[in-house]
Amino acid sequence: MKSRPQTHPSARAQHKILVVGAGIAGLSAAFRLQQAGYDVSVLESTSHVGGRMWTDEVDGFRIDTGAAMLPDSYHQMRRLIRDAGLTQDVVPSGDVYGFLRDGRIHRFGKHIPLDLLTTRLLSARSKLRLLRLAADTRRLGDRIDFRDLTRAPEADESCIAYTDRRLNEELFDYLIEPLSTNYYFAPPEELSMTHVYLAAGSALGTGYFNSPRGVAFLPRGLARQLDVRHRTRVLSIEENEDSVTVTCTDHRGEHRETAAACVIAVPGPSVAGIWPGLPAPMRTYLSRLRYSTCLHVSFGLSARPREPSMWIFVPRREYPGGLGLCLDHNRAPGRAPDGKGLITLYWPTHASEDLYDLPDADVTAQALRDLERLNLFPGLAQRIEMTSVSRCRPCVPLTHPGSIAELHDGLRSLDRASRVMLAGDYFSFGSTNAALTSGEVAASRLTVTLEARRPHRD
Repeated sequence: MKSRPQTHPSARAQHKILVVGAGIAGLSAAFRLQQAGYDVSVLESTSHVGGRMWTDEVDGFRIDTGAAMLPDSYHQMRRLIRDAGLTQDVVPSGDVYGFLRDGRIHRFGKHIPLDLLTTRLLSARSKLRLLRLAADTRRLGDRIDFRDLTRAPEADESCIAYTDRRLNEELFDYLIEPLSTNYYFAPPEELSMTHVYLAAGSALGTGYFNSPRGVAFLPRGLARQLDVRHRTRVLSIEENEDSVTVTCTDHRGEHRETAAACVIAVPGPSVAGIWPGLPAPMRTYLSRLRYSTCLHVSFGLSARPREPSMWIFVPRREYPGGLGLCLDHNRAPGRAPDGKGLITLYWPTHASEDLYDLPDADVTAQALRDLERLNLFPGLAQRIEMTSVSRCRPCVPLTHPGSIAELHDGLRSLDRASRVMLAGDYFSFGSTNAALTSGEVAASRLTVTLEARRPHRD
């Protein structure tokens, strides 16, 4: 990109960094940059922080509207929680999954290898074939991580091709498909195996943590320590030779701000619209990036069902299109008042899109019909005392076969010495931990860049 003439920013601007977006990627970048001694402001277009890591409170129930599961494998998140002084807000949470087959729930917990030996969810032949997936996941090791997927190009294979080559139809129907539908809200026919490897390696058979106050405890806790400017919409970002110019609108109208650097932490498809200098290969990757849509309905109950699972996978073999059921009161403490229950029904993307624009009453009625047809919780309708509809679009970035190669080209096109850095969950596994990690990486690289460009006196 051709640089503008040198603008000689003020001494304050030379130490100022602007972060665009107050999701967990932007907040983690801002927190680390502030720790490094920079004057940081976060520009957020909405009225609250957290993005898809948010919690609503309705009639005493806490509903995590986007991110819900926080596995112990989220090491970067645990470290950030500690450094931000929020450790006291975190407690262990539920770890039991249920998979539905023939009307029966088959449960798996932290000791998943033993559970798999005894479960009747899968035949003996499928259990043996499953060892292949375990071996392949272990072989990939830490090359499948929350930082960068391009280190594992062999994972860039379709779920269908991998199943045909290494697994069988039963494993596809009762493991691969429900994992895809429940973790990413998308059918496996549209995904690469990257998603399955990440789910198998980082979420299944592990412990979990959470906060009784909801997953929003983290973005709220970070925001309390940062300068966050709400209802500030960024229009454009321009990198100059010795500064960055950000044009935005807020209660003062449209104006420009000058800073030493900028972190862009907005959903991938929105980046090109505000940063004309985005390199072409990265622009191509982000333009092709697809996100799932998630529509879910939460039911507050006067009494808790006896089911111990925190999440029930409903394969499409068991129900048209497949479903996900979260028993929030089992998943994490603080989600329902004492003795009461909270159950959330999740639809995959195609069903969510069909229902997305309908009135809440119609969406709730469909969710109740689906629950009644499953017949897992008889008499549930009579115990409902609260309903809440949550919509998330875009939700989770999806990798399709070939996307790792596109990401590789995009990452190579980015200038590591640029004053503009990107952060978002589109660099890896679509999760809060991936987004958070990308924010920390952006902060680290900017710190190195700005230190290298700082005038040194003899």
